[in-house]
Amino acid sequence: MSGMENIIEIINSKTAEKEKSILEEAEALKEQKLKDARAKARQITDSITGKADNEVNAEISRYEASAKLKAKYKLLEAKEALIQEIMESATEYLEESVKKKAYEQTLETLIIDGAKSLEDNDLEILTPKGHESKIDLKNVEAAIAKQIGKKIKLNISKENVRATGGVIIRNKDSTRWVDNTFEARLERLQGKIRDSISSILFGTEEKKK
Repeated sequence: MSGMENIIEIINSKTAEKEKSILEEAEALKEQKLKDARAKARQITDSITGKADNEVNAEISRYEASAKLKAKYKLLEAKEALIQEIMESATEYLEESVKKKAYEQTLETLIIDGAKSLEDNDLEILTPKGHESKIDLKNVEAAIAKQIGKKIKLNISKENVRATGGVIIRNKDSTRWVDNTFEARLERLQGKIRDSISSILFGTEEKKK
């Protein structure tokens, strides 16, 4: 399934429009702190005769470090907020995808993926309620046989799975299974999603340093 590619597209579209404003806000915070630090430094030099330059510079450095730290925390908070927003967008995208014709091909791909992993000749498919009608068992069996080089038997279980879309594929005695529901696959992709967001949010920032 091209789910990861679709989610990456969502990440890019969501973060591209927000990245600039987040970084500009962080930079503005940093500049304000530096401005405050310089003003305080001028007050110190005006009010304390003979104060050493290194003490003034140390005061500026402390303010600058504080500003950078606050900007970093602000970006981290924005990152977490974006992760949640992207996950919600991905869920909405998946909910809409089950209404499209391409969903039938997605189900076939998920079944084939699970069947290849289980390596069993007799498998059972669990779908969300009403989704079983979107599966052509003969076509899927033929596609699997073509890929693995042997025939297998598929049956659709009367039992349903609570999920937005996708399937669970299991052997007859239910001792082994592959959870290829949308929710399960999205959960398995969370690490990659976080890595992608970090790269988009902080990759450009790191290069500027």
